[in-house]
Amino acid sequence: MGSLGWEGNTNTQENSCKALQCDCLTFWEIHQQEAMKRVSNLTDAKKNLYKLEPGYEARARRIASVYAKIYLEQENHGNKQLIGRYYWMGLGAFASKTVAAIFKHGLTTWGYKWVPIGVIRDPVHSFAKGNLWLFMDIAPWHYAWNMSSKSFNQCKTQRNVLKFTHIKEEVCNVPWSNCLPIIKHLQSTPEITKAFDLLPKIEAVFKRKGKTRKENFTLAAKDLFKHLLAIAVQEQRNILQELVWKDWKVEAQATLQRYTNLPDSTLVLSSDYSAEAVKFVRKSQSVLPSAYNRQSMEKVYKGRHEGVLDQLPESVYSEQLANTRVANYDSRMEWINEAAKKYHRLMLSDKGRLFLEKELVIIAGWANSKADFKVGKDSNDGKI
Repeated sequence: MGSLGWEGNTNTQENSCKALQCDCLTFWEIHQQEAMKRVSNLTDAKKNLYKLEPGYEARARRIASVYAKIYLEQENHGNKQLIGRYYWMGLGAFASKTVAAIFKHGLTTWGYKWVPIGVIRDPVHSFAKGNLWLFMDIAPWHYAWNMSSKSFNQCKTQRNVLKFTHIKEEVCNVPWSNCLPIIKHLQSTPEITKAFDLLPKIEAVFKRKGKTRKENFTLAAKDLFKHLLAIAVQEQRNILQELVWKDWKVEAQATLQRYTNLPDSTLVLSSDYSAEAVKFVRKSQSVLPSAYNRQSMEKVYKGRHEGVLDQLPESVYSEQLANTRVANYDSRMEWINEAAKKYHRLMLSDKGRLFLEKELVIIAGWANSKADFKVGKDSNDGKI
């Protein structure tokens, strides 16, 4: 099957871990394998053989789909009563969609094909690496909590890819697995502990009977936002800063992008790739004085969002702050904090939350994406 191929070695039956009373390492291997399956294609059902999806855009879309499904409680062992408890996952779905959009952008595809090796290709691979290994880190934590919060807490400190016995070789076949020492072999961190320690309080609020979702989100608001920020730090500092932003070529590309805005890195809180899809246009000016022409000041949205976005409390896109230097962790986090606050305000509004969750349903449907941006033999850390 090639070096990207791998075989599922653990039991494929749901709830098999509970039935077999597996140890903690096997518990984590089951969830790691589940994550790997989401970005792979089944090539032989009888032999349980998979091959990693080779397209960078397609992978980012599939990862966004998983995040959306986890938020929507559509993944294994999800609980519809608790939709929203995995607060970061909603924002993470929109973020991974943004990565997919960057891979789709004409400048990326053209540059990857024609610009001398290293100038654009290396940053492209770095973004794909960060997107993939962030997913490999964060998804299994959520799968594990979904299956059993008790087992999660008992086994939390024992997650360590270096000690895997059943699927260690398969994990090492994943592109850029040589980064595992840099990200501590996916072991627990203070940020993971902080984020998941908040979940019982959030879940208790969401399980209240006779309360509206707005009441529950409002009551749990502080803990939801703390949960989101803890995982945002895990994502940005512990994973992406190490795997992506310390690369000088990525920083150089980011500096160029800052001045050209190409590709556009605006975080769009919808399933749209382009920020223009969620930005308003002014209605045509009337020949009458503006005092007699209120419509001249109205914000009008076109396309599928017409009559929808103008009902929301605020816009659904977040551009980089004027002084944002994305390669710098502290500077980047300032922007991410503002984007998170926007997401949070929208989620606390019934109309805003309805819009975001409808968009997440669309993204959740990208699980089997086969997208345009494909890579060649120079990619995937040589594993293709």
